[in-house]
Amino acid sequence: MGTMDINFQQYFLEHLEALQNLIKIPSVYDDSTVSDNAPYGKGVADALDYMEALATADGFEVLSFDGHGIAIRMNEMPERIDVVSHLDVVEPGQNWSVLPFSGEVRNGRIYGRGSQDMKTPAFLTYLALKLIREEMLPLKRELRIVLGCDEERTMGDMLYYISKAGLPAFAFTPDGPFPMAIGEKGALMWRLFGSYQGIIEEMECGVQCNVISPVASAVLKDNTYTKKLKNLAFERNMSCTVTEEDGKTRIIVRGKAAHASRPEEGYSATVALFSLLKECGDGLMENLYECFFDSYGGALDPALAKDKAYTMNLGIFRIVNGTCYGEVDGRYPYGVSSKDCTEKLLRKCELSVSLDYDSPPTMNDPEDPFVNTLLTVYREKTKDRREPVISGGVSYSKVFGHCVSFGPEDGSEPFLAHQADESISLDACGRLLEIYYEAMKRIALLP
Repeated sequence: MGTMDINFQQYFLEHLEALQNLIKIPSVYDDSTVSDNAPYGKGVADALDYMEALATADGFEVLSFDGHGIAIRMNEMPERIDVVSHLDVVEPGQNWSVLPFSGEVRNGRIYGRGSQDMKTPAFLTYLALKLIREEMLPLKRELRIVLGCDEERTMGDMLYYISKAGLPAFAFTPDGPFPMAIGEKGALMWRLFGSYQGIIEEMECGVQCNVISPVASAVLKDNTYTKKLKNLAFERNMSCTVTEEDGKTRIIVRGKAAHASRPEEGYSATVALFSLLKECGDGLMENLYECFFDSYGGALDPALAKDKAYTMNLGIFRIVNGTCYGEVDGRYPYGVSSKDCTEKLLRKCELSVSLDYDSPPTMNDPEDPFVNTLLTVYREKTKDRREPVISGGVSYSKVFGHCVSFGPEDGSEPFLAHQADESISLDACGRLLEIYYEAMKRIALLP
């Protein structure tokens, strides 16, 4: 079988139902169902089991890594290529027009949490592996589809995988922009802690650290500020409800979810809520607003915000029983120190700050033959001559090192990862399948 003989769109559509079934699995990390066989919870384990069963039924050898991931492999050889994807997804959030785990196809698009980030790209690389196997080419390297399930949190899944399997000769992950992300910004996570004695009885904001907060709510200890908050929300034309319940004020603010590395595409309900409550004389709310109103770090240092290369997002914040807790996602470019940023936040923020995760920037050599082959394939298939970029997103490239992000985002479709109504067009899937098939085949055939 040669490339010209394959109708990629038809081949994808023949397997569409299997993809829909994968998207239907609510593979969100769930601490309450963690077990020895499911280190990230039942939903994530179900997605992993689904793909393992599918690949086994298709006749592939599947290596299992104790619930942290699987490797679907072909052509066992000393040198290998890993095509790495994750099956875990972020919380669906609200404001969907379809059920977020429906896998519904509507108007030529497949909908569901994970349809872009990144169950569909993962599934397409699996289909590419099936096609390459059918071609029976004299490959020079083993090809593996590696599927993990904790990318959205710690990437401990792939650290475990590498500890058992070792590093491949090269890897790519279909979890970023085209033509490719040849490097990635550094990524950090701060946790905020402290006590609280202000006007708020309880507060719950955000869905996940790396998601711009789509909803934020608070209950105030009394109804002193009900009218003031209603008027402020009206004057600012905010999507907000303010009600009185049992002599207390409840306020709910709605924002727009987006990936934390792209603040321009979202609207933080958390920061909006802070902006209202600081007008009621709450000192902590004023301080947190001053820290986080600028998603590009201008509150810490105006120089950080100058070219918008640095981003930070207060993804989670809550107040319970007089105790505060928060999680902040930060992305920083070369030339910016995570230690320096931490010190600046410590000076600015009234709460205690701990740097609990820090992964430095990465960069690959543009002359590397594997990197160059991927870029050549993309340009041949699309005629797109853009240069590789440094991504603000964080992918498995951080763990593998000699690894790039290679699509699926090419700018022709809205970027909906971590947003409501996440979806991808069926036409795009056919095009992507052809690119991944050709790219995987060529890097496995390189001398």
